[in-house]
Amino acid sequence: MSDIVFLPVPDVLPALYLVPAGMAHEDAERMAEAAIAQHVAEPLRGLALSALGTKVLAVAVRPLSDFSVREPGASADGDAFDVVAFASRTTACPGPVHEWVTRAAAASVATDLGLPVLDCFASTWLDPDEALATLPGAPDLAGVPGGFRLADWVVVQRTGTCLTTCGMRRFGLPELMVDEVPPELHAAWTMMLMAVGARVLEHLRCALRGGEPGAFLELPAEFGVGRRDIATGYGLPLADDKRVLPVRLSVEPIIAGTLASVLVVDSPAGLRTAEHRGAVRGLVTIPASSAARRGRRKQRAAASRD
Repeated sequence: MSDIVFLPVPDVLPALYLVPAGMAHEDAERMAEAAIAQHVAEPLRGLALSALGTKVLAVAVRPLSDFSVREPGASADGDAFDVVAFASRTTACPGPVHEWVTRAAAASVATDLGLPVLDCFASTWLDPDEALATLPGAPDLAGVPGGFRLADWVVVQRTGTCLTTCGMRRFGLPELMVDEVPPELHAAWTMMLMAVGARVLEHLRCALRGGEPGAFLELPAEFGVGRRDIATGYGLPLADDKRVLPVRLSVEPIIAGTLASVLVVDSPAGLRTAEHRGAVRGLVTIPASSAARRGRRKQRAAASRD
């Protein structure tokens, strides 16, 4: 069994956000420039303004039918419904610049128009104020180390006893998956997946900070995950508790013959699966304020889709 997991490093990363409004292309660019200047804090403001209208942050007005999404209440053919599309395609950077500038522009325009903004990666309609609150320089992130929390960009989906992330691919990484999780431990393992995701993302960011990372990212196949990693994933004060739960990573293809894959989180050799999943008890607690905040966000997102 290998002690190293190899993950491909992406050449480019895309992002796409839509605002359900029709206008001339020139008006969309002018509105975006003014809205970014008003609603986005530095240092992201200057970066987004300099990228606007370039290949780094393109703006286009298109029929909704050009995209594989549908706005609630739109007509069946979709052709009569225009959207302002904000798209980015950049090389991989230590910070998710492609997501930051694209979300910043779309959410700023949506704020001025009083409309939601569609995150096309997750096919989710976002409240623009909440979208802006996830970006570097936002007041909500003032006390968060690095001004970034993974939980703003990744969710965990449940299918039976299997939990899978949705959002790691934003950063060019495989989604994470853990199976055989009993229902009473779903909440705890949701937090553990966020913690593992934070560790994996930090490995990628460190490789990118070091210059040319090469074609593959090397990860240790086995490491311990603890409360400090959970705090990092959720942007909480770092915990001093040094207790950890060992996990082992392996890559599994989703579709034969393609590069699509998931990063499976499992128990180390010699530890039974049921014992490993249950060992999370006592290590993981859910802060009430954080849980309530996430619950309110999910309720608003669900309401916007209805």
